[in-house]
Amino acid sequence: MSSETQKLYSFSIIIPTYNEQDYIANCIDSILNQNYDKELIKIIIVDGNSSDNTLSIIREYQQKHPCIKLKENPGRRTPQSLNIGVRDSKEDVVVILGAHTILDKDFIFFNNKYLNELKVKVTGGTQINKGLNFMQHIIGLAMENPFAMASAPYRWSKKEQFVDTVVYAAYKRELFDELGFFEENFTISEDAEFNWRIRKAGYKIFFSPNIKSYYYPRKNLKKFIYQMFRYGILRVNVLKKHLSAFKISHIIPPLFVVCLITLLVLLILSKIPSIYFLIFIIGYFVVNIVGTIYRSAGESITYSLILPLIIFLMHFAWGLGFIVGLILPRSKKW
Repeated sequence: MSSETQKLYSFSIIIPTYNEQDYIANCIDSILNQNYDKELIKIIIVDGNSSDNTLSIIREYQQKHPCIKLKENPGRRTPQSLNIGVRDSKEDVVVILGAHTILDKDFIFFNNKYLNELKVKVTGGTQINKGLNFMQHIIGLAMENPFAMASAPYRWSKKEQFVDTVVYAAYKRELFDELGFFEENFTISEDAEFNWRIRKAGYKIFFSPNIKSYYYPRKNLKKFIYQMFRYGILRVNVLKKHLSAFKISHIIPPLFVVCLITLLVLLILSKIPSIYFLIFIIGYFVVNIVGTIYRSAGESITYSLILPLIIFLMHFAWGLGFIVGLILPRSKKW
């Protein structure tokens, strides 16, 4: 199908915000500068009562661009914000976006292209991480590493394929009428859970590296590790609701944590020779370092030395979060 015969879908871009003064302007600019008919793009920002300059920045844009709508969500939880935006949308396609994100100028063009050509209801692409400081850059490298994020090919794959989930998906609006909205009853990986329902209904999710977005990760290690810990809990919450969404890859990080802690305790109690613990941890880091070298060729030696440690902390935090999520009841806290 040629681009001349493709239908030009209208798009709603939904952005939840809370204290995003450092990022929201670049995010909005990237939407306004899309290589696509501007009359077919609407921006719905749902703010959780920001206390910084986020709201004033958005209102300045509203004065010049009537395509921007600002809604409120005092509850401040992401699924609620997304649903407020979805319910307000009238366009053919809904895209959920993070305020830390910049869209490639052809982001909407390629989503529209594949929605037309493949007759699918969900498309999405790759997330390219950008760093404003040393730690943010190295965290971004870790998030794009296949060994670190094996279950998230949208972060590193260069191959077009059908996948379980994508980042900043473009959903045909009719899916929400058919399958309902994002889960609000407890904290969950709301996009992964909704994508599971989509696949369960028999629809496919198409990934293409041509659909690009640029993301600014957490700026410091503490916030990043907490983010990974929460991701582990949120993944468990998806499985508690949909046990059939379970994959073997989900239990590898928690098993790693259990084995590591068990061996360490046994070593401290002198129940096992130290060689067992050393074999386990050295084996892990050999695979980690090989994967890092393969993926991060061209980066400075400083990054190559620190990156395996960052990936170790990612795996430990995610796995520990998964274990905690198994123990805790489903909760809105996490």
